[in-house]
Amino acid sequence: MKTTFELQKMNSDCDKSLLLENLHKLENIWNIIIDTHFYTISFEYLSWSDLALVRQELQKLGYQIVNDTHHFDAPENH
Repeated sequence: MKTTFELQKMNSDCDKSLLLENLHKLENIWNIIIDTHFYTISFEYLSWSDLALVRQELQKLGYQIVNDTHHFDAPENH
């Protein structure tokens, strides 16, 4: 499956390198595309638990997800 997370903001290509490095370490995550102009991260994954791992990694790095294509943050999904 594929999804896109929209982040609150990203500062630079340095952020992009760090994000790519950390996300590539996660299992079951591939084809990661980071757009620093639109503050989005698109990637492919295997299961909902993989989405949770990406979210945790982004939060550890100080990023806040403001939107996602599968509405993972929607109240009915909690």
